[in-house]
Amino acid sequence: MELRPGRAGALVDTPDGVVVTGAPPRARVTIEASLELSGLSWSCVGEYVVDDNGEVDTARAASVGGSYHGVDPFGLFWSADVPRRPDPQSVRPLNVTLRATCEDLVCDASYLRRVQGDGVTDHVVDATGVVGRLFAPAEEGGSRAVVLLSGSEGGMAWPLMGALLASHGVTSLSLAYFGRAGVPDQLRDIDVEVVGRACDWLRRVPGVEDRPPSVIGISRSGELALLAAALEPDKVGPVVSLVGSGVAWGELDEQTGAHVAAWRFEGEPVPQLREDPDHPLALLDDAEALAAAEIPVERATGPVLLLSGEDDGFWPSARLSRIAEARAQREGCGEKVVHVAYPDAGHGVGSPPGLAMPSVVHLGEATLRPGGTRAGNQAARVDAWSRILEHVGAPIR
Repeated sequence: MELRPGRAGALVDTPDGVVVTGAPPRARVTIEASLELSGLSWSCVGEYVVDDNGEVDTARAASVGGSYHGVDPFGLFWSADVPRRPDPQSVRPLNVTLRATCEDLVCDASYLRRVQGDGVTDHVVDATGVVGRLFAPAEEGGSRAVVLLSGSEGGMAWPLMGALLASHGVTSLSLAYFGRAGVPDQLRDIDVEVVGRACDWLRRVPGVEDRPPSVIGISRSGELALLAAALEPDKVGPVVSLVGSGVAWGELDEQTGAHVAAWRFEGEPVPQLREDPDHPLALLDDAEALAAAEIPVERATGPVLLLSGEDDGFWPSARLSRIAEARAQREGCGEKVVHVAYPDAGHGVGSPPGLAMPSVVHLGEATLRPGGTRAGNQAARVDAWSRILEHVGAPIR
């Protein structure tokens, strides 16, 4: 019996199967994948029925037992609970060790699935008004570009996604707009213009197409992405809001608990909701307050993609995204805004497929449930990732 892993050096979002050959026909094969990424380890198991040719290809064969069921080429990578998220700041490869067992036959193999493809360059940016990390594709000239924005955790936004997007041919700037040296400490009084400055800077990078870059925001930065597209539409191209909101929200001061503005434009706070910390979502039933804080998505010049989870445990991202969708329809530009809400998915919709995600997340002293089922989240991530790549203009490969 022989065990053949996927292509060496394939990207983590590549739907390569694991292949077993020379097994007894109609027997049952168990494949265990032990995985390690940036110090986080997990294991996934699939059980398969060998075909009449003595083969199993996990890209086509259904798992009939183990940690996932059905046909899923990513099943051996995501189908386990993990204690925390993979480090989004790391671009190290995913280490995969495989063991196939069939009756008294055992074989092993190991390989790497990469986040950062061959030739992708990576360097820290500390320019005037722009702090981040730039990932450029190996191909020279004519690249689309995207600015990535972090959520409420702040810091450098999603280097893992930046590296992966660059591996797909899109120059990516993981922007820091708070929570890092050189930018504000807190999500407070953040100038919406920081996104426009980043777009202008990125557009001047050699090899980038001379057109407004895309912007991707997740959770709280989904608001920022939409605000930037609405308030500086000449600077911002296509926008993706992942589990975000069609209304702007304020913040609570960490020391005093007082209401403060999260976002401002031209030095003044943008209209935003002032939530009650004891009843944080009560304002969603206040039509007047909602209307005042709606983000004017109709002003965006590029297309807007909203992706949300119906079972989001952090906040009701599907309901919040529908506010932007409904506003676009009222303003006569409904075709510009596309909203996809995934029924069995939670707050992890925007993560690339093929990595395990935790069922519980610890943020400071808070313990939060991202929501969704493991299978539902993975199905959503596969669909969402393909939509994201298309939306930002990644070359078809």
